[in-house]
Amino acid sequence: MAECILPRMPTIRLGVPADHPTMRPIEEAADALFHAAGVVLGQTGASPADDLPYAEGLAEGRVLIAEDDEGAPVGFLYLETLDDHPHIEEVAVHPRAQRRGLGAALIRACVELCRARGASLLSLSTFTHVPWNAPFYAREGFEVVAEADWTPGMLALRAREGRLGLRLDERCLMIRSL
Repeated sequence: MAECILPRMPTIRLGVPADHPTMRPIEEAADALFHAAGVVLGQTGASPADDLPYAEGLAEGRVLIAEDDEGAPVGFLYLETLDDHPHIEEVAVHPRAQRRGLGAALIRACVELCRARGASLLSLSTFTHVPWNAPFYAREGFEVVAEADWTPGMLALRAREGRLGLRLDERCLMIRSL
């Protein structure tokens, strides 16, 4: 009988402070794909202060890490809070590890983590015209929030994105019931 070799399931775990140095390089490599697609990501030139949310998120259990087969971090999901519910602030997977289901695995692990922590809603803000953004999140159960239904937190988030230089006409807010 021939041996059946199943693909290895991605390892997703809670981030720890030791993961901090790996996050900015993953983000920068993933951002290069947006630049190549002509997407304006807003202000560039990270400063040490920009890393503070990552450090806080790691310390507070708000970062999930995706590992490659050797156990090295190759992706992450970073959570914030918006209107008293978890909000996905960022998902980044290094291009050398993309197209292997890590983004979806990070989203699904986030959903389970948020459910376990008692959340009933999960939100995010993303690009509408990039296939690996809004269409991807829609496949994962997220729905676009109509502008008329935006909460005060969503309005504040949208204003912050505008100040960062993001093209607001290319973005949408999405939610998923948990």
